[in-house]
Amino acid sequence: MNTPQAKARALFREYSRHSNAALQAPETADIGALASAFADHFVGANPTGVVGGAKEASFPDVLRRGFEAYRAMGGTRFEIVNLDVEMLDDSNAMVRADWEFDYLRPRDGAKGTIAFRNIYFVNFAGGEPRIFAWITPDEAQAMKDHGLA
Repeated sequence: MNTPQAKARALFREYSRHSNAALQAPETADIGALASAFADHFVGANPTGVVGGAKEASFPDVLRRGFEAYRAMGGTRFEIVNLDVEMLDDSNAMVRADWEFDYLRPRDGAKGTIAFRNIYFVNFAGGEPRIFAWITPDEAQAMKDHGLA
C-alpha cells in the first residue's frame, strides 16, 4: 500500500541507508539522494538553538562535510533502528527516528554506540515526502560524553 505513512517510512529507510553509506563508503555514496530527502526550505532545532534556510546548491557539500567529520571521530555505522510515523493532517507527518551511531574511538580504539532520537517533520506536497524540520538532541555534547570531540 502506498499510504503517506508507508511513503514516510520508505523515505527514512532510504535516508538511513544513504547516511550509513556516506559514512562508510564516501567515494560511492549518493549524497544527492540524501539531499533530495529535504524540502527546498527547512528548519532545525537542538538545545543550542534554531537554524533555518533554503536548500542551496551547496547543500550536498554541507552533508558531505558532516559525514567527513563523523568519520574523523571514528564513526563506523549510522543507521535508523526504529521509526514511528504519526500523521498530523492529510499532508504532514511527524517521524520519530531512533538512530544508532557506532564508533571506534581514534585515540584508544574503544568501541561504542551512541543512541539518540531525532524528531522530523515531513510534508507531502507534490505527493512525495520531504523533510522540512527536525529536532535533535545535543549532538556535540553526546560526542564529548563519549570522548569523540
